[in-house]
Order: sequence, then structure tokens, then C-alpha cells
Amino acid sequence: METEFYGFSHYGPNTFVGTEWGNNRKPNPKEYAPQTIPDCDQWVEAMHSAGMKGAVVICKHHDGFCLWPTESTDFSVLNGAGVSAQVDIPLLFSEACRKRNMKFGVYLSPWDASNEHYATSTYVTDVFLKQITELCTNYGELFEIWFDGANGGQGYYGGNSLVNRTIDKKTYYDWDNLTQRIHEMQPNCVVWGREFRWCGNEDGYSGKTCWSNFDVNNVNSETTNNVGAEDGLLFMPSEVDVRTTSKWFWTAAEQAKSAERLFQIYLESVGRNATLIMNCAPNTDGVMPDNVCTSLRGLGELLTARLSVDMALDKTVTAEQTRNPGNFAASNMTDGDKNTYWATNDDEITGTFVIDLGEVKTIHYVTLQEYIALGQRVKGFSIETSSDNSSWNPFATGTTIGYKRIMAKNDDTTSYGSGTQARYIRVKITDSKACPLISTVSVY
Repeated sequence: METEFYGFSHYGPNTFVGTEWGNNRKPNPKEYAPQTIPDCDQWVEAMHSAGMKGAVVICKHHDGFCLWPTESTDFSVLNGAGVSAQVDIPLLFSEACRKRNMKFGVYLSPWDASNEHYATSTYVTDVFLKQITELCTNYGELFEIWFDGANGGQGYYGGNSLVNRTIDKKTYYDWDNLTQRIHEMQPNCVVWGREFRWCGNEDGYSGKTCWSNFDVNNVNSETTNNVGAEDGLLFMPSEVDVRTTSKWFWTAAEQAKSAERLFQIYLESVGRNATLIMNCAPNTDGVMPDNVCTSLRGLGELLTARLSVDMALDKTVTAEQTRNPGNFAASNMTDGDKNTYWATNDDEITGTFVIDLGEVKTIHYVTLQEYIALGQRVKGFSIETSSDNSSWNPFATGTTIGYKRIMAKNDDTTSYGSGTQARYIRVKITDSKACPLISTVSVY
């Protein structure tokens, strides 16, 4: 959750034939035909310019084509066209990430519409696990391994005609043992669908109410994930996946979303207790298109201009209630230390505090963060502003906070606006599952 914002990069045979999934084509490795080595350094630089802290690269999509020299199948870069045999995408991409001190992750589709063994136990043990092992042992540290909810359907599966193969995705891949195996190889790697969840849409937003907890019985479902489960047994945070264009893979006609639209997506994902993985698709020349690069740079500039100078840092905070004994002072919320926090006593599930900015400022956003290591607690809160610490005006109200909640005036993310003039910010925690623990309050 502290990584917050990272990239996704869809590239492969679909890039060259202009499709999204590729399961309805007879496998032909020659469709993948790079004429020069893809410039992964340029891809990662574009993502870095947007403020991303890591990136996940597609290593195998649903078509089954492996973008590295694997021993698990002949359907790989070793048999592609052009300079394909010289290309190892996870190697190039991981090197580019580490050059910029960005985290590196991989995407591997569990479904493989080209493999003859799919829907048999042989595929899981001899193909899928082998691919996981190669990616987990040959390319350095991974922060995330991204699987997918698409599992089974039409494909050629090594034959000459389209057929349909289905599996029970709850049991087929033996997720518990696969996850344990991944952790043995990559102790710091989180596993998609087991330790974090899909948000439930691909449009770039989390629910305004968003619990990091999830129901153990719905781990393999793809419904209501946008909200989570208040009393869910599992801590399984939401991840929002979204495209910078309208498609996952590049096409010549693609238009990039504006920097302002990408900023709104950031507010509605990272700003709503989720992480954000944003897809940036390279073209057939192996470079990130200019229009995508422009929007990404613009997003980075907006994040810096609007969310980098915390006007509440080191400012005075007073609270009506403070936990005793111990160091739980209200000043912990503005000290810049994520490991300190304000708290109330165990029997107090509400609380109020006021931040004095020292002088009247123009306010656009108030950010609240719980000390999430001890669980998500807050169920309701309100924010008010004042110029004199006497007469108060409503700013915004919300339900959950979680790791991070970014609140605009009236929780309206559609425009930056002219801001609110205020010196004092009053936050009321109106409901909580247990005594609230607030680690950080920021004002921008």
C-alpha cells in the first residue's frame, strides 16, 4: 500500500496484430516481430516521470506467448520473427526499473489458450509452475506477481480448431501451495488474488467506502471488490487497474487520456484506500507513444504541484481526546513520521482534533491516513474549515479512511477548482470499529 502507484505495460503479439486477448487465433510465434530491441528503458522512464514507484510488465498474456526465453514451451521469443530471439522482456524491464530505483513486478496469465495441456494437471505442474519459477528466480527481486481473472474459454490449445476448455479456478491452480512456493522464492512479493484484490472495474476508481478487509469465501470472486468487507477475515487491499488509453495493447488510433483525467483517477484510487496500477502500452517500434509520454509527464507535474507541499507539516494540532498513558499525542499526525500516531482510549470510538496552519491558506485537499499496521478502523468522519477557530464551514464528509483518503471539497474529484480559504482544519471521527489511530494528516 505504501508503494501506492505503479505502472503496467502490455506488450506482445497482440501489439502487432491489434487485438486485446489473442485467444481466438491459431498460435503463430512469427506474429511477434520486433525489428529492433524494445526500448524498455524508455518505457520505464515515461512511467517514472508520472511519479510511479514501480512497474509490472506483461510476460505472458492469454495467448500463451512467453516474452522471455523459457524452457516451458516453444511458443516464445525464441521462435518469433525479426530480432525476437534476442529479446528478454523481463530482463530488459527489470534492469530499467532498478536503474531508477523502481520496484519490479511481473504479469503471468494463468490461462493459456495455446497450450495443449491446459485444463489438465500437467499444465499446472509442468508449464505454469515452471514459468512462475523462471520469473521468480532469474530476474531479481519482485514486489508483485500479477495473475488474472480470465481463466479458460475458447482457444486452439495445440489443435487446429477452436475449442472450449473450462476449469474451476478456485481449485485448479492450487493457489495456496503456489502462493507458498512463490514466497519461498520471493519473500517480499505480494500475490495477485491472494494478498490483494482486483477493485471490480477497469475504469480507474475505488469505492468511496473501501475496506481493505475481504471475505475469505470470496477470494476467487470478482464481485463487490470495490467496497471490500467491513468484517472480512482477510486483510486483502484493493488494487485499481486502468489504462492510459482505451485499450490494454497499443493500436495506431489510440488517444491518451489527459493529464487532468489521470490525476482524477489517482484521487479516486490512491485517494480512496487502494493502490493504482496504470497501463502504458508500447507500440510496434518498441517505444512508448509520444501522446502517452506527454500525459504521463503531465500527471507527474500535477502530482508535484498539487500534492507535494504539505501545509500541515509540523503545524500545531490539538485534540479533545488523547490516549493515556503513552506517546499518542495529536502532534504525531503532523510530524512527518508514518510510525507515530494519535489515538484515543479503548472505549472512545469518536474523536476531534484541530490543525492550525498558522495563517489563512488556500486549501484544495485534506489527506487522512490511519496507522494501518494495526488495522483499518474508521467508519465515518467529517472535515470542517475556519479562518478564526470559531465559525466553521463544512468541507467534506466520508466513511472509511484506511491507508490513505484524499478529500477534496465536497469529495468532488472532477476539477481542481479555486480552493477554500482557511487557517484551521477540524476533523471529527464520528464512528470507528475500535479506538481510531491516525498517523498522518496533510493539507494541500
